[in-house]
Amino acid sequence: MAEREPWERVVAGHFVLAKRSFWPNFFSKIVARLQWNPGAIELGPDARAWSQLPPERRERLTTLLAGFCVAEDAVAEHLSPFADAARGGSLVSQESLMAWVFFLQRRDEQRHAVLFDRIGAEVLGLPGDTAADRRAAAREYVPAAFLELFEERLPAVAEELAARRTGLAEGVSLYHMLLEGVVFDAGQHALLEDLEDGALPGVRAGVERVERDERWHVGFGLRCLIETRPSADVLDDLLERAEEAAAAWGDAVPEATRTASASKVAHRLHVARLIETPAPA
Repeated sequence: MAEREPWERVVAGHFVLAKRSFWPNFFSKIVARLQWNPGAIELGPDARAWSQLPPERRERLTTLLAGFCVAEDAVAEHLSPFADAARGGSLVSQESLMAWVFFLQRRDEQRHAVLFDRIGAEVLGLPGDTAADRRAAAREYVPAAFLELFEERLPAVAEELAARRTGLAEGVSLYHMLLEGVVFDAGQHALLEDLEDGALPGVRAGVERVERDERWHVGFGLRCLIETRPSADVLDDLLERAEEAAAAWGDAVPEATRTASASKVAHRLHVARLIETPAPA
């Protein structure tokens, strides 16, 4: 038997190149650095300050925060089929380790859901004895287009993935590139800009942590696209839907913020060499 090179190892009787572990390990190390506790964020000052905010500002913030109450639970619930698709796919990176990274992301999403449920209960004062009750109450403040994305399109894509009627590239295009890379990006930036004055310090601290997590989620999604090499049709559809996704927040997000978030789709795809269109300056 030939002597193995130092960068080779044996798994289940098969040679595996160690370099196939690079990207999963890269994202796992990021996750390890970004751990935080959603229960440790102090929301008492925010709860006391909430009623003192101008009505128009409260309305705008309610839409944004209620939207995240609904959306973070949805993305956590529907991520499992993505891990299964990665495990059963053919990727440059080791498939089982890429599936593990999806698990790590789901743990992040569950933590985000806990944070926004706390904000809904303690700051917004959403009614309900359970998180499910409060999510149902939050839906009343969220635009219909937003609900359609997270309660219809996302579950449908997850079901298609689970049934193997669609591929990982199609799922990632919706989940990571549009829902996280555009909708969440726009909402997080709108919240951080609105709360720069320190009016709700606990909420802002929580959103900052969520936004840092979402950066690696989007980066991981882009890596998945690089490895799955989506068709031109999938990429064209992704580009066409970017502005629609950004508009899901309605007037709660300023137009300039929506435009900036939507434009990031083309920039990311260009940087990843998935499209030839020059990235905007």
